[in-house]
Amino acid sequence: MPKITPDPFDMFCLYYLGLTPEGEVRFVNANQIAKRFNWTAQAVLDFLRKHRMHPDAVLNTDFPLARYQADLQIAAVGEDAETLRRRAEMIYESFTQRSGRFKRDWLREIEEERARDREAEHERRMRSKYS
Repeated sequence: MPKITPDPFDMFCLYYLGLTPEGEVRFVNANQIAKRFNWTAQAVLDFLRKHRMHPDAVLNTDFPLARYQADLQIAAVGEDAETLRRRAEMIYESFTQRSGRFKRDWLREIEEERARDREAEHERRMRSKYS
């Protein structure tokens, strides 16, 4: 089987949205994508890195990927392949506009979460103390 080279949009659809060129929505992993293109899983990750779509890059942006994944899965129930592809194009456009523009501060986020946890624990103790 010859190697096939997808374009970045198609790879984004497969890897992140689970949208196949045939219009099916089902999540696949790097190994399944590699098999589809006669690649290795590492080649898939290298392609994603080259096109600024590596999972590390996505995690370090404020792009709401999970929301878009859920939206597409829900839409797949009632929309045809062409409509899903147009929806995916809008998602991809939004992703490319935000990619690399924001770097998450993981340590700050963890500390903020810990502070919220401490506050919630304090409130729980106060309620139980006066109950």
